[in-house]
Amino acid sequence: MDDVADLTDAQISALSQCITNGRIGQSITYASVALFLYDYSLTVWKEAKYVWRPRRITLSSITFIIARYAAMASAIITLLPNAAVPSIDSAATVCRLIAIIASELILAVRTWAIWGRSRKVLVTLISFSLAGIISTATIVAMSIVSNHVVPLVSEQFQNICSLTISNISHGFIIPYVVAMLYEFVTLTLSLIRIITWRKTIPAHIRAPIINTLWRDGVVYYSFMLVLGFVNIGLVLQQGVPQVRTGGAELQAVFHSILSTRIVLHLAGSSDSRDITAPGCSVYQSGIQFTSEFATIDHGENHASQSS
Repeated sequence: MDDVADLTDAQISALSQCITNGRIGQSITYASVALFLYDYSLTVWKEAKYVWRPRRITLSSITFIIARYAAMASAIITLLPNAAVPSIDSAATVCRLIAIIASELILAVRTWAIWGRSRKVLVTLISFSLAGIISTATIVAMSIVSNHVVPLVSEQFQNICSLTISNISHGFIIPYVVAMLYEFVTLTLSLIRIITWRKTIPAHIRAPIINTLWRDGVVYYSFMLVLGFVNIGLVLQQGVPQVRTGGAELQAVFHSILSTRIVLHLAGSSDSRDITAPGCSVYQSGIQFTSEFATIDHGENHASQSS
C-alpha cells in the first residue's frame, strides 16, 4: 500500500489501465485455448479415422498435423505461469508462426489441386509463399532477438504490470498484411475455378464437394480478413500492448481450426476411410477432385468412384 501511495495520479491511472488490458489479453488467450480444445474434442475422432488410421505420409497429412499440433503447443505455452518470460514468449511466437504457415500451405495445396496441378498456378503459389514466409520469418526473428521485459508503470510494479516487447513494433503489421494478400490470392484462384465448375455442371448432379469447396474457402478468408484487420488495429494502438498476444493467439487458433477442418471436410466428402485414397467425386463434365488434394482430371466422362 505504501508503494501505491508513492505513485502519482498519472501512474495510478496507468497501473489501473495496465491491469485492465492484461486481464483482457488473458481473457482472449484463455478463450482462444478453450475454443481450440473444444474443436479438437469434436474432430479428434475424424483425425484418427482420416489421418492416423491410413498410416501413410502425404503432403496433406503432414501439413494437417503441423497446423494442428503447432497451434496446440502454442496454446499450452501461453497457459504457463511464466509465459511472459522472453524465451517462453518467443517459443509461443514461433509455434504460432509454424501453425499459420502450415495452415496457409493447406490452402495453397488445395488451390493447386483445384486447378488440376497446373504448373503456372504452382509457380504463382510458390512465389507468393516464399515472399510471405521470408518476410514474416524475418520480422519474427528480429523480434525474438530483441525481446526484453519492460515495466509499464514503474520498476517496483514490474511483477504486476510488465510486458515482453521487442524493437519491432509496427513491423508486426507486415505479417498480417502478407497473410491477407496471400489468402486473397488463394481464394480468388479457387473461386474462379469453382465458379467455372458450377456453370458447367447442372445443379441436379452436383455433388456436395463443390459446395464444400466454395463454403470452406469463403469462411476461411472471411475469418482471416476480420482477424487480420483487428490485429493490425491492435499493433497500431500504443495503449493496449498486452492485448496483442491474445489477438495473435486467437488468429493462430482460427488458422489451425479452419484449415484442418478443410482437410477433414474433403476427406469426409469422398466417403473414404483414407484421407490419401484417390476416392473422388466425378461429374458428367469430367471433373475429378480427391481428398488427397492431388488429383483433378479433365478426362473422359465416367461415373463416381471411391477406392
